[in-house]
Amino acid sequence: MKHYAMLAVITAALPTAAPSQFVSAGPPSDILAMPNQPSVAADRRDIRHAIREGRRSGDISRAEARSFRRENAAIGALEERFGQDGLSPSEERELQVRTEALRGMVNARRVRGGRP
Repeated sequence: MKHYAMLAVITAALPTAAPSQFVSAGPPSDILAMPNQPSVAADRRDIRHAIREGRRSGDISRAEARSFRRENAAIGALEERFGQDGLSPSEERELQVRTEALRGMVNARRVRGGRP
């Protein structure tokens, strides 16, 4: 009789434990938190345009423009290297952060104009 009671307890425990092992994780939280982010390539193109316009207007010096272009090219090289095996959410986020930082520096310089 004891064996039947133990078998009943084990059998009752099995159906509740098995389904929890087969639940899918769903999409990464990074994707849910940042839907429809603009592409890094489009951002880099906009930054190149802003550097060119700042240089034409005299708000950005030649040395600053060279530095900004160099950083933009470094982001592009990093994007190329990361993209060889597909971008992970953390790699995508790093590219976005670096791009936003560069955009902020270029825009700050353009707003300040020729003043130091």
